[in-house]
Amino acid sequence: MFGEIESFCALVDRVKKFFKNHSNPGSDKELLSTRLVQLYEAHGVHRNQIPKVIGQGLTLYDVSTDERLLKKLTDKILSSTCQLFGINRDWLDGASDEIYPTYDFYKCPAKFEAFLSSLLAKSGSDGLDGILLSAVDSRVESVLILQETIDSINEKPYYRYYLCSGWFLSYWKSTGYITACVAMCWKNNVYVYGLYVDKATVDKYAHGNNLLDFGYDGIYQLSGIRWYPEDLALVPETYLKNINPEENQFGLNAALSLWFKLYHQGYLDTPYMDNNVELSFNDAHKKFS
Repeated sequence: MFGEIESFCALVDRVKKFFKNHSNPGSDKELLSTRLVQLYEAHGVHRNQIPKVIGQGLTLYDVSTDERLLKKLTDKILSSTCQLFGINRDWLDGASDEIYPTYDFYKCPAKFEAFLSSLLAKSGSDGLDGILLSAVDSRVESVLILQETIDSINEKPYYRYYLCSGWFLSYWKSTGYITACVAMCWKNNVYVYGLYVDKATVDKYAHGNNLLDFGYDGIYQLSGIRWYPEDLALVPETYLKNINPEENQFGLNAALSLWFKLYHQGYLDTPYMDNNVELSFNDAHKKFS
């Protein structure tokens, strides 16, 4: 008897869900225009400013509600928006969870150098900044986010972001190559600052599946424990701080050997590099040899 009552209740629930969904079709789905507005506002453009950026005949009335905006969207508007912010079109269409592409420069300093040069050719060093987000637990993946200022509205900038992920500061080889990337940024007057944050924050921004919802303040609205990534190339204690020493100090020795390799290849040539830095890394290498 109890089984029959349970089956009847389940049937009633299914019927209720059916009528709820069909009486308001699409109510559980996000409008394409809603995503578009979220995208612009996350990158520093208010809803009412969207016509200034998109153009193409859009008016303030058109963007006053998501429903009105939906009627005005064209493939040209959607494609140009994705190109402007470096967004995956499938995400905007609701067909994918991946919002941003991610870039992997592990063991590829020359590839990063070319990538950075292409960004500088577009925006110049004044329009490019960076942040290295790391968890307090160095075994958690870190992410270098490069922020390109696209333009400004009423003296407030809006941005495009590039996610360079896959860095683990506990691994000597990974530390060496992220050091080279940061040093190349500084060499080209691209300021990179560092924050230690919680694991959830790094995970949120490292993989391209969440909007970088920094708004008008960009990466500078993030908070955490401040540190200076440029010191990776300049201060042995900072460079070695998070590295797993491994058996017989192998990790520390290998890290320092890699530092010298990158240094002699010219990848650590920052404005702050001098002979005293090389001497201090030599002393560190002798200590662990």
